Amino acid sequence: MQPSKTLFAVPVDEERNTRYLETRHKAVELFARHGFSRVSMRDLATCLGITAGSLYNHIDSKEELLFELIEELYEALLDGASLVTRRKSAPTVRLHGLLEAHLRLHERMAAHFRLAEYDLHCLSCEQQASILTLRRRYEQHLVETIDQLTGKPASVTRRATVSGIVSLLNQLPAWVGQPKAGIGARRKLLHEMVMSTLQGALRATETAVVHASPSSQALK
Repeated sequence: MQPSKTLFAVPVDEERNTRYLETRHKAVELFARHGFSRVSMRDLATCLGITAGSLYNHIDSKEELLFELIEELYEALLDGASLVTRRKSAPTVRLHGLLEAHLRLHERMAAHFRLAEYDLHCLSCEQQASILTLRRRYEQHLVETIDQLTGKPASVTRRATVSGIVSLLNQLPAWVGQPKAGIGARRKLLHEMVMSTLQGALRATETAVVHASPSSQALK
């Protein structure tokens, strides 16, 4: 990936760091609020407080910025997952930790999640492939944990199930409002919803695989 230009480049001092974070925050919120494809370069320039003509001095394209924002999300997810798996805890504890880390990330990167789920198709094929590689690396943390939990190696069906659960984790917090009991109760509710869905999906898919296998037919 080519490095971004000055406005979005990695900052080298505190003042530029503040400017860098502010401009990225404005951009991601603008894209998430209106939809990436509906935001023009002029809209983006206005949001950032610069002229449309000077915007290209700071970014190569809207698509490059979108790619960086989605990439940033999956790198944060990978960092969180790596931290959980390094603790060497029991598979059950690790699974709960992975789900908790994912859901907590929504509290500071909610707009990034919306872009990742709804605007990924706006990227080039090469950019999409790069993001998919990051996502598969992240999903592998869940796959390996579930393998250890069940004592069975991952099947194609299980990997598809995990991919679906990651999409649910990416989207669910945006669908569930804040309960009166507060953020802690919301986290608990989301966690229970995802765990229930995961358990049900694994039971259904593992049963389907058993019934469809030649060996199971021979035992009948």
